[in-house]
Amino acid sequence: MGYGNSEGHDDSHDGTHAMIDKLEHELHSLEFNRPYDVIKIREVKSKINELKVKLAESELAFGQH
Repeated sequence: MGYGNSEGHDDSHDGTHAMIDKLEHELHSLEFNRPYDVIKIREVKSKINELKVKLAESELAFGQH
């Protein structure tokens, strides 16, 4: 389900947004419940950043804002 755009790339954007949301929730949970687990927190932050960059690049390529 997209936003009225029939070009077929909305599903991957929705999936990426969902993954970012899931990882951000996991990150907040880790920071609150296991603040000493610095390596895991860095890994999750890194993955979130990678996905956000990928999403931004994809939106630029398709001319979305």
